[in-house]
Amino acid sequence: MSAARDLDLLRAALGDTTLSYLGYSYGTYLGARYAELFPEKAGRLVLDGAIDPAATEFDVTLTQARGFESALTSYLDDCITRDDCPFTGGADAARTRIAQLLRDLDAHPLPGKDGRLLGAATMFSAIILPLYNESNWSYLDDLFTEVRAGKTDTAFFLADVYNDRNADGSYSSNGSEAFLAINCLDYPSDGDVATMRTEAAQLAQEAPVFGPWMAYGGTLCPQWPFLSSIERAPITAPGSPDILVVGTTNDPATPYVWAKALAGQLENGHLVTHRGEGHTAYGESTCVTDVVDAFLVDGRVPASDPVC
Repeated sequence: MSAARDLDLLRAALGDTTLSYLGYSYGTYLGARYAELFPEKAGRLVLDGAIDPAATEFDVTLTQARGFESALTSYLDDCITRDDCPFTGGADAARTRIAQLLRDLDAHPLPGKDGRLLGAATMFSAIILPLYNESNWSYLDDLFTEVRAGKTDTAFFLADVYNDRNADGSYSSNGSEAFLAINCLDYPSDGDVATMRTEAAQLAQEAPVFGPWMAYGGTLCPQWPFLSSIERAPITAPGSPDILVVGTTNDPATPYVWAKALAGQLENGHLVTHRGEGHTAYGESTCVTDVVDAFLVDGRVPASDPVC
């Protein structure tokens, strides 16, 4: 809520009557909140890689686990058709080997050249980063080839990029800390261990590679000094103008079901579907970019979902 109000301060400081806004990922939640709080000041809003405002903390974790599992399958389906693929056999067998690799690293981390140890948590970050964009899948070839040979260079490179870690061990942003703080305020969590055990079992069953490493996230937020007072509920933004909601069908970070949900919740939401891989579509899909540009520049709203 506070960040959405900050957007209105920026609008006022610029002297704009209404807010024109292109929000990616978490920015879609801010944009939807803005439309709900200030419908009369909302201009042309585009929300790409949407978050479902009604999703609970566990809904988000489970849906993302499924999303990354699906993206990994797409990578493996492509990989096994190539001679240079680090895996043989089908995608199912490769997923099983990757899941075992994570368990092995958890039990026996690999030492890196700088003395750091590559465990399952770091390897998890290294795997999911290239899944955000299909053009980065080649990094996964190098990652799996190296780690299976006992090498860690690509793994630490990818994890460091993911965490904004510099070569000297410093960090170029506080993104990870901000992410935790914001999530703890956005998602109520009671920290019940029995509930988390049940959720962990479901995660492991529905996403065997990633699910086990995404469980028990609810242990942190109950210890946060400022507990969430937000109720997870649909955002309808009555009285707002037309809003475009862009969703990519195999987006692992903000799965397509969330874009469909948000577009359906908003009183004047319009879904723009991108059939493809990766996180967000504007600037990646020519079709989506053309639709969004026409809306932002000329106010043209597609008569129906263009399904790019």
